[in-house]
Amino acid sequence: MNDNKSAADWAKELATNWEARAALPSRDLFVASHPDWNDPETWLRRAKTEISLFFAGLDMEWLAGVDVLELGCGSGRLAGLVRDAARSYTGYDIAAGMVKAAQQRCRDREGVRFFVGDGLDVPAEAQDRQYGLVLSVAVLIHCPRTVIATNIQNVWRHVQPGGQIRLSVLGVHNDPEGIVGPQDEVEKALETIVSEKQSVIANLSDEERRLAFDTYYMGERFRYAEMEPFLSELTGGEVALYRGDPGCIYAAITKP
Repeated sequence: MNDNKSAADWAKELATNWEARAALPSRDLFVASHPDWNDPETWLRRAKTEISLFFAGLDMEWLAGVDVLELGCGSGRLAGLVRDAARSYTGYDIAAGMVKAAQQRCRDREGVRFFVGDGLDVPAEAQDRQYGLVLSVAVLIHCPRTVIATNIQNVWRHVQPGGQIRLSVLGVHNDPEGIVGPQDEVEKALETIVSEKQSVIANLSDEERRLAFDTYYMGERFRYAEMEPFLSELTGGEVALYRGDPGCIYAAITKP
């Protein structure tokens, strides 16, 4: 990674890469890279599983009365599920092609809107309200640290008191700290994740493989112990962490 790049330089590169992915008929592959990503039933089932993890522990009655913002909405995979649970849904993405696909996918839904962002801040059109919940699901895993930090700082300004940001970042695989659950279950889960990734990779076209491996695709990894101070310094909020497998760290940041 070129640590000398500014956040703005990184955002331009990420926008170019994700616009190229959005232009492919297989854009949804990059939004959710699991086996059978192009099967509607599997797509919905996996989306429900993921959103249930990000909603874990929330007061659903409270959620029904707040507006939700999704940082990195992709092609609208989670928009309908979030809208079903919240007062309104706003999503934004760095790639105009992804936003167009999301608008098409949710064209019949009320209380759902999408905007194109610059990869660093909340689009001006979406700054018309405070949000009870900001979600960033499998988005910051594709970003370098400076872009992650800039996005968190900027979106924090639009979280209402008592609201939260919930996000995920990549974890350092050989760092065992914070992993919950029996070791054999953790190892089994990791084996499943690795197997699924290998299955997806084996079926990539040449262009999909280029965009997955020859461009900047997977972001910076974090050690568990650095996440709480990193997020606290950026926001001043209360940080709670969850780590179910070595590859990913989930965080909830609550605004006083």
